[in-house]
Amino acid sequence: MKIKAIRYPTTLDKIDDITDDNIDIFVTLDDGNQYTLVVSTLKNIGTLMNEKGYSEPGWAQQLIIVKELNEELIKIAVEAYAAEADGLFLKVSFLATMFEMEELDQALERLDRQYNSEEE
Repeated sequence: MKIKAIRYPTTLDKIDDITDDNIDIFVTLDDGNQYTLVVSTLKNIGTLMNEKGYSEPGWAQQLIIVKELNEELIKIAVEAYAAEADGLFLKVSFLATMFEMEELDQALERLDRQYNSEEE
């Protein structure tokens, strides 16, 4: 997949420390699909981890990690993720937050039945 556009709901000039923060981005791929992702610095992950001592559920599944928050690095990182396995990471990361628990449980049950029938 190729990147058609990257949009920033918060402009980068509003960030106090581009080496210790995270931002949402909207990525549009050449197939027309749009994904919301989070770009974070490694230092920011450390800051968040130091607050509780562990990664809080939900905040890490969509992270793309860069050295600092600047358009060039973000573009390079997002392009690499989009190119890998036809955009699989971008799609899975986005979808991870879109399902209700019941839907996930049903999908896991279907997979379990499928694998069990293949073993017989």
